[in-house]
Amino acid sequence: MYKKLLTTIFVALILFITQTSAYAQNKNLEKGQRFFAKKEYKLAIPFLKKYSLNHKDKAVKRDLFLCYLETQQDNEALKLVKRMIKNPEAEAVDFLNYANLLKKLHNYQEAKEWYTKYSKLNPSDKIAKQHIQACNIINEIKDDSLYIAKPLNINTSQTDYATSFYKDGLVLVSGRSNKQSKQINRETRDHYFNLYFSKKIGTTYSIPKLLSEELNSKYHEGSACFSSNEKFIYFSRNKGTADLNGQARLHIYMSRFNNGKWDKPELFLHASDDYSTGHPSISKEGKLLFFISNMPGGYGGTDIYYCRKKGFSWGPPINLGPSINTSSNEMFPYIGEDQNLYFASSGHVGFGGLDIFKSSFEQNHWNYPVNIGYPFNSDKDDFAYIFDHKKKMGYFSSNRNDSDDIFEFKSNPAKLKILSGQISKLRPKEPIDSVTVFLVDKNLILDKTYTDPSGNFSFDIFKDKKYSLVIQKPDFKMKRVLYFPQNLVKNRNIKIRLEESPWANIKAFVKNQFSSNPIENAKVEVVNKTYKLSTYYNTDSNGNFSLDIDTGNYYDLIVSKPGYFTTVLTNYMYDEIQSIDLIKTKRNQTIELQTSTFPNQGWLLSEITKGELNNVIEILNHNPDVLIEVRASTKIDNGNRKNKELCLKRATEAMNYLITQGITANRIKINAVGFNTRSATIVVKLVESF
Repeated sequence: MYKKLLTTIFVALILFITQTSAYAQNKNLEKGQRFFAKKEYKLAIPFLKKYSLNHKDKAVKRDLFLCYLETQQDNEALKLVKRMIKNPEAEAVDFLNYANLLKKLHNYQEAKEWYTKYSKLNPSDKIAKQHIQACNIINEIKDDSLYIAKPLNINTSQTDYATSFYKDGLVLVSGRSNKQSKQINRETRDHYFNLYFSKKIGTTYSIPKLLSEELNSKYHEGSACFSSNEKFIYFSRNKGTADLNGQARLHIYMSRFNNGKWDKPELFLHASDDYSTGHPSISKEGKLLFFISNMPGGYGGTDIYYCRKKGFSWGPPINLGPSINTSSNEMFPYIGEDQNLYFASSGHVGFGGLDIFKSSFEQNHWNYPVNIGYPFNSDKDDFAYIFDHKKKMGYFSSNRNDSDDIFEFKSNPAKLKILSGQISKLRPKEPIDSVTVFLVDKNLILDKTYTDPSGNFSFDIFKDKKYSLVIQKPDFKMKRVLYFPQNLVKNRNIKIRLEESPWANIKAFVKNQFSSNPIENAKVEVVNKTYKLSTYYNTDSNGNFSLDIDTGNYYDLIVSKPGYFTTVLTNYMYDEIQSIDLIKTKRNQTIELQTSTFPNQGWLLSEITKGELNNVIEILNHNPDVLIEVRASTKIDNGNRKNKELCLKRATEAMNYLITQGITANRIKINAVGFNTRSATIVVKLVESF
């Protein structure tokens, strides 16, 4: 009896201890997940770690791994993920986490191996393939000595990042302590973000002060930009409201500087409670506003969009397309004075986290972006690039030193040298004045200059870097000269000889196709396909333009004007042209696919229909501001409901085909027309244009 009682007490004690331990473990998990959800990663670590010691929950371990990364504890993260990938039950996401961390730690060769293993399990993941490519080319963009970057004296332990030049200083976003807003993150000690101004005094910066009481609210104010006359500001703000996932919506606001103060901010026309808009950047002439959004119809994460100025309003948002936007996040767009777009992305080939990229707009599309390399980019998050071309200095921001800080950069004087040369005739050897000389790096034009009366020119270049020079002068053959610094005798000018060759003068005029009226101020882009150079002209009041071209090269002509469809003349023969017709765009204008067919009266597209849609794709590629509606019908009446279902499938199939060919989803609407006694067809209707 006594032994039985002892056994009962012992079993009860074991059950009590087990239940108490399980209760404690569950409390650890509950607390850890609560801190994790609030992004207080440092506070979440001890609770998730205790729970993970006695549990095999892979999801919790992945959360713990992320906590280590977010708190810069890379060694702890490495130990954890190594144990996870050795587990026979390891999944593809664990391989990806390990590869990402190896890449972050500059172990590119091993990272490539694990990206490859992950890619075999997920062959459709394009991002993994881009990471493999990044590991292959990383050393080509790793020279960190060409520029000098230093943190500003006004950085704090809280969030700080540059957002815009303003007056004689800098506007920045900061989460530093202030009297106006409360602390929102115990770990980083960030307060609600506000806009501050700091004046540059010599090589230092004054203590930042609030940019404006009128623009300040009790919630976040973020990235801002100014019109060229500094009379208008566009900036990001959230109102403290959150979506179903607990994420606060960002909105763009605009304000005007009036009578010595900023007016009450007005909500941007295309802001919505259904998605975010933020990080605005306005072009120098004020006609284009770039921003980010996670609105429906994008490629995933946040994409970069632009709106075109339309009178006193803004046209609809246009996605910049798949060359810029990825399934990850594109953020902090900045349209420079050089008309190049700089932005941060976690989806393009980079070193890890957000990297800064550059893209140029040519031939009516954005070129595939280039990673601008070190010291701008690191294995952490790098973003918010801005540059002053006159002062030849700029800023970017990074959390490479744990918190988000602002860095000032300029060219490294020790790495600069002067590339000088002289251009003369082949025969007789005489100097040539006013020759246009382009400095080119990997098909990107870096600078342009002209020869003086003695035929001399010069550029500031980086030592030990390869360039090419494109030489252009009417009545001389164009020429490309490759510059290899190791083959050039020290301090010796490059000698370039040009052969005389007559150019052709082209005179033509642009007119409305239907009225034959001349079109004034149409933009004519002349693309030299041989040398990948574009020059621009505008038509006069009579619609005329005149240009000289080297007949030994191949050209495309792109003629455009807001309110008209762009006309593109490919492989242009210089002696054929008399006039160029532009077609005026009209709302609700339709393009009927005359030969659209559907095999077996279904909804799948025939090759003939795809061929006609390819013509629509060409129009859309040449006119990135055009939005369309795809309408489908059927000539066999199966009742209203079935007719609508079939037509919706047909319109959706056409839309999906357009998307697979690079047309962004937010440029396309669909409409199921239903029964049509005349024919089963697809009609493309113009919804909006500029």
